[in-house]
Amino acid sequence: MADTSRRDLLRYAAAAAGAAGPLAVLPPSATARPAERRAPAGRRAGRRVAVLGAGVGGMTTAHELAERGFDVTVYERRAVPGGKARSLYVPHTGTGGRRDLPGEHGHRGVFGFYHNLPDTLRRIPLPGGGSVFDNLTTVKWMELSRTGSRADVPVPLQPLKPPLGDLGLLVRSLAGALELSLHLPPQEAAFFARQALILFTSCDERRFGQWEHVGWWDYIEAGRMSRDYQRLLGGGVQLLQALRPANASARTCGQGLESILYDLAERGSDGPFDRIFHGPTSEAWIDPWAAHLRGLGVRFVFGWSVEALELRGGRIAAARARTPGGSPARIEADWFVAAVPSDRASALWDRALRAADPRLAAMDGLQQTWCNGIQYFLNRPAPVLKGHIVHVDSPWKLVSVPQSRFWRAPFARAWGDGRAVESLSVVISDWDTPGVVHGRPARRCTRAEVAREVWAQMQQHAGGTAGRGLPEDLVHTWYLDEAIAEDGRGGLTNDDPYLLNTAGSWELRPDAATAVGNLFLAADYVRTYSNIDFTSMETANEAGRRAAAAVVAAAGAGGAAGVPTFAGYEAPEYAALKADDLRRWRRGLPHALDGQRHRTARP
Repeated sequence: MADTSRRDLLRYAAAAAGAAGPLAVLPPSATARPAERRAPAGRRAGRRVAVLGAGVGGMTTAHELAERGFDVTVYERRAVPGGKARSLYVPHTGTGGRRDLPGEHGHRGVFGFYHNLPDTLRRIPLPGGGSVFDNLTTVKWMELSRTGSRADVPVPLQPLKPPLGDLGLLVRSLAGALELSLHLPPQEAAFFARQALILFTSCDERRFGQWEHVGWWDYIEAGRMSRDYQRLLGGGVQLLQALRPANASARTCGQGLESILYDLAERGSDGPFDRIFHGPTSEAWIDPWAAHLRGLGVRFVFGWSVEALELRGGRIAAARARTPGGSPARIEADWFVAAVPSDRASALWDRALRAADPRLAAMDGLQQTWCNGIQYFLNRPAPVLKGHIVHVDSPWKLVSVPQSRFWRAPFARAWGDGRAVESLSVVISDWDTPGVVHGRPARRCTRAEVAREVWAQMQQHAGGTAGRGLPEDLVHTWYLDEAIAEDGRGGLTNDDPYLLNTAGSWELRPDAATAVGNLFLAADYVRTYSNIDFTSMETANEAGRRAAAAVVAAAGAGGAAGVPTFAGYEAPEYAALKADDLRRWRRGLPHALDGQRHRTARP
């Protein structure tokens, strides 16, 4: 059966190629006079957990452990929870009883192929009944917007029925869709469809042993293809996943492509393909979540920055931190969960910790990139804005959404001064390519220059260079992610970099449980096995679950089975082909469709 499937696969490919509520900071004791302040220690010996970081990973860990009877304290360097998922309110902009204008780090897409995060959202109750999951609303329209004479490509987000069970028809269908919708040359569309099918039908061993170590740009052979192929299929991974096509792993990019395909086919989806919250993220999700955790007994300590971990006798004895006033503090617990981003986590690993667990030292090889948001608050609606707009030809790889059109509350009555009637959220994924106005990359601009440049790049995609679709007087005000600060030398710094899934980076990523008996990890750089593993809220959520499961197991409190993770969809139509590919992999042979273009790698 497997041999027959492989022959069919080859035949099909040949045919296709031929066819062309605000939280209070837990205050320090008023009587604390020593130079080093001690943090609250929890209530029950053996069950005290210190979670270092209140992002999605840390809050997920706290949620799972609090439900299982652990005493959890979450320490966060900022004054609010949520990490990169939190809303960024523009100070002093709310008047007449309205709330301050809400900015966002991004536009918070919750995709149908997410499975772990939706489970958490369903378990966060709302005061009036229902759950935070009910605060999601569907985005039914996406557009690939082009500049100049290139035609825009509307993408109505409606269920598709790709013929997954007929491989030949699937390749021809994918190739035809790429050729017709993206206006690609027939041979390029057919080639990409075949390359996608190779990824879909590769065994896990080949995915991690070979495709993890091949760059996406090389894998799809973008260097010899047309400009549209390079921008749409090469640069698309930066637009949709904040990856860099030159060094992102083919495995990671293929995983995203496969998840999107199954989602649009309504195979294993947990809801519609594209959803956002019906209000600012903090109001619709983070604040109710934090309130629920407090109801479960979780304590939050804000403004404390963790600086070091003390290793003693093979275990973490304490964490050293700084309070908001700069005083040294000591955090004691039975179990420690580091839920901070990869760059901050690596800074915590001293020589002793690196010797205790070499996997921690390997994290030095992980790379970060910039992927931050800017909001434009508009004084009137823009007719050209419908849903998610992918600005394909923008040098800074912009994706936008008029998010307030999907919000439940009338924008002008709820936020700001009453004159701003709409919030346009834009994500900037490329900070290293020169722009169209100032001729400099985003990181070499001022904040005001970034705002002007982003607007100009969107204007080129909406009505041409004259900006007919987005005139200048449409903007009431703008707000760039507060993590982006000016460095005093004409450039910018970023307090919130984003993990970059580069080729081979899986080898550098640790698991949630470390070799240090009471230290665990919960952030989007942690290896996740159930669903997707590229940087996202879904990944952070699964990492938090895995950290909680490891704590439960180490504490002898019921084993890991009590903290579930939810697997992504796998097409049963490809099971036999993957089994055959596994046999080929073990014999050192390339994938049946590969034609030995890529040498088998066994790191």
